[in-house]
Formats: sequence, structure tokens, C-alpha cells
Amino acid sequence: MNQSVSQPGLLRVALVEDDEEVRYSLMMLLRSRGFAVDSYRNGMEILMNQPSLQVDCLLIDYKLPRFDGVDLLEKMRLAGDTTPAILITGFYSTTLKDRALKAGYAAVVEKSSAPQEILDRLSEATKQLH
Repeated sequence: MNQSVSQPGLLRVALVEDDEEVRYSLMMLLRSRGFAVDSYRNGMEILMNQPSLQVDCLLIDYKLPRFDGVDLLEKMRLAGDTTPAILITGFYSTTLKDRALKAGYAAVVEKSSAPQEILDRLSEATKQLH
């Protein structure tokens, strides 16, 4: 289920995370820092909403049901979506990072990283929008 909060002037982030606790924690972190957040439980949810998606950045988990976060971004890019994207993962490797960057991710962040790391990558990915 998509959960959305919208206020004019806020940067909008689409968060795709299947783990409910992690999704909630990330939503609260982002909202506390002034981001508007649309959240999705899996790749199919965001793909179904892609035609009407209006966000400034995508924050996508790697391990998702049906297909992983890299495959998800590839599908979105094939459909013409050019939104900056960041991959979050608990399964970091240089192979995954290389695959993600090739697919179009601006950054790959380990879930075990400090929350500031995610915020910094979001700031970098959206800096041209400020």
C-alpha cells in the first residue's frame, strides 16, 4: 500500500522497502529531515504507480520480492524514468555496487551505515533540484 505525505516545496522520495520496520524507520528519518515520502512494499507497487509517480529521488532496497532493486530500476529506466536513485542493501559487495551503478543508481548504501550516510547520498542525488 502506498503511503504518501505531500507539502509544497518538499523534496519527494519514493521509498521501496519490503521490511515493514525498516520502511517505517526510513520514512520517519526522511520525514524528520523535511522530505515528503511515498512508500511502497515491493517493486510491483511502484511500477503500477509509475505513470503518475512524481518524486525527486528513488530510495530502493536491493532484496525485494519477485525481482531485486537493480532489476526494478532497470525496468523503470526502460519505461523512461530518469529520477535519481539510491540503492540500499544489507548485502553489499563491489559486484553489486558495479551492477547497481551500471543500471543507473547514483549510489549504493549499506543498511548498517549511519542514517546520515543515506541523507548525504539523497542530498547529493538531488542537489540540482535545490
